[in-house]
Amino acid sequence: MRSRRREKPIFRGFAIALAGDFGDLGGGQWTDANIARWIGLRGGMFAGRAPLPTRTVTHLVCTAEAFRAGTGREGTVRDVLQRGSSTQIVELDWLEDSLHQQKRLDEAPYSHLRALTVEREREKRRLRNLKGQEQAVRTVNPNLYHVYRDQTYFQYTVLLTRDNEDEGIQGERYVLTIYESNAAQPHLYWFIVKYYKKKGDTHAKVHRPSNSPGVFSRAFAQFESFFLCKTGLPWAQRLLGPGPTTTATAEKKLFRYTPPVGVFHHRQTGTQGES
Repeated sequence: MRSRRREKPIFRGFAIALAGDFGDLGGGQWTDANIARWIGLRGGMFAGRAPLPTRTVTHLVCTAEAFRAGTGREGTVRDVLQRGSSTQIVELDWLEDSLHQQKRLDEAPYSHLRALTVEREREKRRLRNLKGQEQAVRTVNPNLYHVYRDQTYFQYTVLLTRDNEDEGIQGERYVLTIYESNAAQPHLYWFIVKYYKKKGDTHAKVHRPSNSPGVFSRAFAQFESFFLCKTGLPWAQRLLGPGPTTTATAEKKLFRYTPPVGVFHHRQTGTQGES
């Protein structure tokens, strides 16, 4: 009499449970009875279906539909996760491939949780890109540009403020920024101005002297010109304060530049290798 081939105990020590309908897969062979038999022949234990004794279940094999539904308020998957279980939640392909290859395969490529993490990361990137595109309409895309720093590590985001009690002005301000592209050299540069009319304003009016980025020399010339127009001082003389010929009336109309506290930057004249 021909002896029956003994299967490798690839599921020894495992308690495998099911969630979802596998009836239409594989020509209807993936019944609970068949799965229980295949697992048992390979040294494992079939733990059945929900409700699950999650402390003993090592693997929950479920369909994608069951996984999504099971993450609901009273779902099997949610119950497994809330108990801090180390149960592996995998696709049926993990069980099928392990049976065919006659060895326990790594669960990671078949993990529903891993697939969910990848999906969420993809969604985060999509939302981040959308946010970047929305911000690009107002200023520049933060995924493509960063604030420019010169060789002295001075960051070119400059705040100009003005208070004039006679005219009822308080907290009026401009934020001047030079952006540098993230891409490899040659970099592109963009000068952008944000204007806030009064203290407490959160929505800025945006001014772009150019409709597209360009070389550094153009962006820096625009920056210097705007700074001179609003403060009455050349950028190179920004630390000197108003000149001796500036009248009190004129000074009230000018914006004030306050240098970063604790930053030594007398050499920050905006020199740059590109032009």
